[in-house]
Amino acid sequence: MRLDAFKITQFGFQGEVELYTSVIQTKELVKRFRVDRWTPKNTGGYQRLITESRLKDRRGSILRFLVKEMGCFPTSVLVNIRGDVSFEEERDYGWCKLGKLDTFDEPFWLIDGQHRVEALKEAINRKIDYEDYPLIVSILKLPERFEEMLLFYYVNRRQRGVKTDLAHRHIQRMLWDKGVDWLKELEGERGKRIAIAIELVDQLNREPASPWYNRVRLVTEPAKENHLIRDQTIASSIIPILTEAVLQGIPSKKLGEHLIEYWNALFMTYPDIWENPEEYTLLERPGVHSMHLLFPHIYSRCLENERVTQENFILQLTKLLTDTPNHPHVDFRNSLTSDFWSRSHGPLVSNSTNMAARRELADNMLIKMQIAEAL
Repeated sequence: MRLDAFKITQFGFQGEVELYTSVIQTKELVKRFRVDRWTPKNTGGYQRLITESRLKDRRGSILRFLVKEMGCFPTSVLVNIRGDVSFEEERDYGWCKLGKLDTFDEPFWLIDGQHRVEALKEAINRKIDYEDYPLIVSILKLPERFEEMLLFYYVNRRQRGVKTDLAHRHIQRMLWDKGVDWLKELEGERGKRIAIAIELVDQLNREPASPWYNRVRLVTEPAKENHLIRDQTIASSIIPILTEAVLQGIPSKKLGEHLIEYWNALFMTYPDIWENPEEYTLLERPGVHSMHLLFPHIYSRCLENERVTQENFILQLTKLLTDTPNHPHVDFRNSLTSDFWSRSHGPLVSNSTNMAARRELADNMLIKMQIAEAL
């Protein structure tokens, strides 16, 4: 096979490496590529079987991306030719050369891009036009399959995905630019909830009436003295409660207003904690998560009283300050004063950061409120 290609010489600690970049029609690559999989009998291999779910026509799959979404593969597939190649130079640009690359009948050993190639094969089965799909290919000339394995390791094992906090901001931007229906089609109901949660975090942070005003550290923002918590921490505590039936149908801006009232009620209930937040866990992961898990119940109790107001939130939260000696959990029998949230001498349940402990904390606070109400 003869290809128009750029020849690029890259260099590093171990010396120079020649790399050829070209474009190949999918039907030609499909004929030529090989995969060197690791098996008990082929321990020199380095690939694994593809994840077949990524080739199903469902949300998040590479096949769906190809045939129903953007359908663009801007990064190149990486292959190696273990045999001979020849390059006929036609033009020298100094930093690279343009010419004809002859790969003869050598197979293309696929180092990176297995799922993309398999998705294109499946796309061809659905529509013959995908045979002509132009695929960017980077071609190496490495003599040892061990070097292929090293590259596979470097590309896949050391590669880091986009951090969750930044990915959530991407989803928020999708909501702004494309709307909720487009976002739901792409990311499903969870994607919609993520976008709404980020919107609520921003509302808590930007409204002067909120006790969180300018106290949330946004993604990529340098830490400042006024910051109490990261935006991702609050967002991850809000996402689960957006499935609660009592919160369905509330416009996000209105829900944000209620959350501001709720946190103002917590401010009034525990004013000393807001004065010295670093000494307590209420405004950190344990408290924020458990209090948001508790919010739907408190909101529904306010609805029953026909008034969702800051005053009614305070009325509900003061039940936490009631002695409930018959509570099944010993840590919740006395009034949950600020000491309960103390980092230095509060109980383990209010200081633990694992999710199970946060749910246990919220569940026991709910039981305490129910007992207090009965009393």
